[in-house]
Amino acid sequence: MTLVDRRTKPAGFVRRQLLFITGRLRRSSDKKDGVDVDQRLDFVDVRQPQIGQPATPEELAEATARPFSSLPLPTGDARFIERPSARAALEHGFSAWKEGRPTLMALVGPRGCGLTTLLNQVPAWAPPEASISLISLAMRPATTGDALALAATAFGSAIPYDSVDAAAEAINQLPARMILVDNGHFLYSRLMGGGEGIRALQALMVATQGRHLWLLACETQAWRRQCDTSQTDRYFDEVVELSYFEREDFAAFLAARNAGLGEPGIDALLKVSRGHPGLALLIVAGVRGGQMQAIPAPFDESPLRSLARTELLALAEMSAHGALTATELQSIFRRDAQSTSILLHHLRQSGLIVTEPQAGEEHGNRLQPLLAPEINAYLVRANYLY
Repeated sequence: MTLVDRRTKPAGFVRRQLLFITGRLRRSSDKKDGVDVDQRLDFVDVRQPQIGQPATPEELAEATARPFSSLPLPTGDARFIERPSARAALEHGFSAWKEGRPTLMALVGPRGCGLTTLLNQVPAWAPPEASISLISLAMRPATTGDALALAATAFGSAIPYDSVDAAAEAINQLPARMILVDNGHFLYSRLMGGGEGIRALQALMVATQGRHLWLLACETQAWRRQCDTSQTDRYFDEVVELSYFEREDFAAFLAARNAGLGEPGIDALLKVSRGHPGLALLIVAGVRGGQMQAIPAPFDESPLRSLARTELLALAEMSAHGALTATELQSIFRRDAQSTSILLHHLRQSGLIVTEPQAGEEHGNRLQPLLAPEINAYLVRANYLY
């Protein structure tokens, strides 16, 4: 926790660099000139206890059950905050599909708003007799063969690999099924030659929607880019949009997690977290555990304002793609490996991105999940995102 007197200018360059390198929380209970100083979180202060999924199903269940866990909630979890309008829209699409109408659906929202948690509730809302499969994308399908292999896994059958048309014909002979596709941001790419597998999977979804229902969960920025470049929204019958929690749902969410906050505390937490559930839980855990003296003031954006244009563009591309490897960033910006490495190291030390394993040989780089609303809001205001 860094203490900042808002009567003075934001932290200087040397101090910020020290915080970037150490990532250390600074605290002080002193007063300056007899006036209370505000507590603020620096970007480098925000650290998830664990990025990614626990190693085993048992560890996952144990981690999810913790009161302040930000992991996606399983089907029927009592802590789930239902969004009635979203559920109604999904159930309307399910009914249309059961009546024989070709149906493609999308669930769209910003990173960390609860897309996976909502997708996990679909088995409880779907028609009782529906067969359901999940495709959780771990990387972009590079080739038509990659896309058809994903479909084969979902349908549990041997699907011809020679063409999308042959695969679609075989899939349409199978019993009707609901296919839930998570991490749909991997279906956007502006990499040179990187769209073959993406187009193949999208074509397969369109060609089989008369028999099967596809429900795609996709982050907002990736969805907007897909719609802008490929008019993807023209093929979807229902697009259900989520956002971060508004005041009423936010209060219910905190009550379900036994946060123990009164009305002023809820309002203060909503202001700093922007309704992001994961960030809110991190702050509540910090206050309850004594790592934070109180709910902090909103973030100081000076680290973002100090970034170079190329660094902001890199953040925008990571936001739109969900995750990018160093090689993919080199391809987009046509930079050499050394300068790309320097750029990524700086963003990582600034606390703005994280690097984590993904399918394939290279690690992916993405926005720090708990800072996504703050970073995206700044990038939108600065015209790097829309």
